[in-house]
Amino acid sequence: MIQVPEMDERLRYAVQSALKRGPESLYDLKKVKVLNDFCYFGDPYYQENRGNQEPGDFSAIGQMENLHTLVFGTPHSLRVPAVLVADFSFLVKCKKLKKLDLRWTDFTDCTLLLQLPDLKHVHLPPKKQLAGTESLKILVERGVSVEFPPEYVPPVVRHPAQGSEPVRDVVAEIKRRTALDCWQLTIQPDVTPGLFDSKFGGLPYWPLTLPYPADSAGEKLILLAQINLEQIGADAPLPKTGLLQFFVGRGDSFGADWGGDSPIGFRVVWHENVDYSLTPEQIRAIDIPTHADLDYWPVLRESSITVQRTATWMGPSDGRFDTLFAQLWEEITGQPPAEPDFRDFLEEPDRDYVYDQLWSSGHRLLGWPCFEQFDPREEDSPYSTLLLQMDSDWTETETYIMWADGGVGNFFINLENLRCQDFSDVFYTWDCG
Repeated sequence: MIQVPEMDERLRYAVQSALKRGPESLYDLKKVKVLNDFCYFGDPYYQENRGNQEPGDFSAIGQMENLHTLVFGTPHSLRVPAVLVADFSFLVKCKKLKKLDLRWTDFTDCTLLLQLPDLKHVHLPPKKQLAGTESLKILVERGVSVEFPPEYVPPVVRHPAQGSEPVRDVVAEIKRRTALDCWQLTIQPDVTPGLFDSKFGGLPYWPLTLPYPADSAGEKLILLAQINLEQIGADAPLPKTGLLQFFVGRGDSFGADWGGDSPIGFRVVWHENVDYSLTPEQIRAIDIPTHADLDYWPVLRESSITVQRTATWMGPSDGRFDTLFAQLWEEITGQPPAEPDFRDFLEEPDRDYVYDQLWSSGHRLLGWPCFEQFDPREEDSPYSTLLLQMDSDWTETETYIMWADGGVGNFFINLENLRCQDFSDVFYTWDCG
């Protein structure tokens, strides 16, 4: 039996997806007719160094003599990086290839496409990346459909909604009645945090004499966020000194108690006294897991954070907002609202104004929360105070935090417990976008 040749892990995953099992011989490669899933949890997208991967060996595709569809990447998001291929010369062996999608690759040499007699459709990377583009005219004359990604069009700058007079008055009164101080957290992409710094993910500070927190299955929890309270100039009701840490578990629920099969586990820990003599090497010696040990977790990259004191107001996703809005609408206009929910009776410009002015997304300590889905707290919930909000956070080229398609994670606490610096009873939840 001729053994399967060495190949890039993305290709191996794509072959396994096509065959519904791993390839065992060269004959298995001849069975493959469609390759269209090159994304797997071990690929560089899910790793901290995902922007630095080396080009892979995809030459085994040349052994797939019955292949008619080859779609590289099929990314779930535009943030998935290109599939880097060391050598595309294998394409000339794929004589039965009809559909070829190369837009998520580093493909350049268009002359290779002239050697594919059955080709009917090709989707290419941007024109500026390509060489030998004179070959494309010949392809078109043969009846091949040639497509490129759309040219980049700068986004239209939307001016803030203005809102009608009564809506502006209601929003102003909401701000006056619900204003709360908070600490806004901002990721610093080019700064590497230290052991004792404020950060998302990474190696936590942990006293060697204390038992490390674990979930209901006994698995050690993982640092989600660490705040150096003295470093940020914290004030009441937060403690003014020490480190405040947020740990959550792994699995589909990330340790949240949703009544499923995943282990439950999260902890909020306040270290009043910090041993600044400890070193990262000592902490690693007690085998503490970090985000880098997982394929799927909210923190994709350890990030340093800066903190700024600011104010927030109750926003539309808070479970108490609709009642407050309706009450103020009647006070200001003299008439009860036509519907209990402002979304059902305000015109679109007024709805936009409410969201523009009051939406409370982003990372913060204290203040008001936002939810992508709904406020999960009961009406009489004792967890009235937002302790930490960690939002999904990404750019066009980098993803730092991702709660399942752009959601948000929140930790809530009873205000009296916070004032007493008791973090033993906290409500933790997150939702998806």
